[in-house]
Amino acid sequence: MQFMDVRQGEEPSGMAEKSSFTRAKYRRGDRIVLEGNLGDALYLIVSGQVAVVKNLNSDKRKTLAKLGPGGIFGEMSLLDGQPHAASIVALEETELSTMSQDEFHALFDEMNPIMQGIVQLLIDRLRQNI
Repeated sequence: MQFMDVRQGEEPSGMAEKSSFTRAKYRRGDRIVLEGNLGDALYLIVSGQVAVVKNLNSDKRKTLAKLGPGGIFGEMSLLDGQPHAASIVALEETELSTMSQDEFHALFDEMNPIMQGIVQLLIDRLRQNI
């Protein structure tokens, strides 16, 4: 599932006008997000591919998903203030566009309170199933 159209090289419409994105490049094997750490940004994949990896125990890991251009990650931790439920690792050279936690919350606060509640409920349900 894509969140943005990266063919145009632009962030999602409406967001770009209200926030500033920062671009960063990662090499294959780089850990972008570490499971258990608190989130500080929303990440949008411009190019490349990442793996969502869950630690099962000290020496076993499970790949939950692979995300490519247009994918996003980091939103759950920003929405509920809980640590990241999984790590994110670059599978190849990857370019990301990031939005800071403060800017993310400013956009979220503009949402209808009922929609905010629904989003929070969905995040809670997702956390229970990871």
